[in-house]
Amino acid sequence: MQTQNPKIVFTQKEVEEYHNELLRAEAAIRRSIFGARKRRGFAELGKFGMTAAAIFVITFVGMNFGAFEKRAEFLWANLPKAEVTTEPVAAVAELKIQNTVPSAATSTTEKFELPLVLAEIAPPDNRLIIPRLGIHAPIKTATGINLQFGNWEEIENQIQDALRNGVVSFPGTAQPGEKGNAFITGHSSYYPLFPGRYKDVFALLPKIEIGEEIQVWQGQQKFTYQVSDKREVSPTATDVLDETDDSRLTLMTCVPLGTALRRLIVTAQLEEV
Repeated sequence: MQTQNPKIVFTQKEVEEYHNELLRAEAAIRRSIFGARKRRGFAELGKFGMTAAAIFVITFVGMNFGAFEKRAEFLWANLPKAEVTTEPVAAVAELKIQNTVPSAATSTTEKFELPLVLAEIAPPDNRLIIPRLGIHAPIKTATGINLQFGNWEEIENQIQDALRNGVVSFPGTAQPGEKGNAFITGHSSYYPLFPGRYKDVFALLPKIEIGEEIQVWQGQQKFTYQVSDKREVSPTATDVLDETDDSRLTLMTCVPLGTALRRLIVTAQLEEV
């Protein structure tokens, strides 16, 4: 005689609870899978971001290597150095001249000093010199420019061509030594594939200090200026070109290094002779 298994009967409430438990378990599994995918996606995105940032930094530094090299050399040269004690060196040389006349003394000692060269040698062309920053560049003038017609694109092209060979005196502004605003612009950094020897001539200009000396040779005559102001302006600020009642020198370059986001404006006043 066979025995029958007892039939299990679930109530409606138990069925609903069991179904809800399955739904909760399924949701938990989905959350776990989605969380793992999300974390893996964030990790991959982070790796991609770090790789892209590294490529950008390497490319950016490579394109502006000359300017960054000047900055690094300047910072290294201005680091505090340990003091070295040395024995004092004689300021003048001594010559021992043998005495040809017989006397009690067999020789005499005479001193001589080398004469100082006081006269400065004027450079053959117009020059801008900032001694402390090691800036020494010819001043060029963009040729073939007619400001009357206001063709600013052509003016910009002419200035860019002139910047290959030095800093540029902006057309229509005063000449160094004259009354007015002598405006000179130069590159802080420029594309390495483009020609030119002065693509980073103003890389150290942001390091200039108030009261510092700037020398300008114009027409074989030396003019000395003293820095009175340093500020940054937007690229659209044209008031920096305005004429003035005093005799000033204005220097301009792009900042931050390797960008054209802002313009650094350095103003210096002509010293009275």
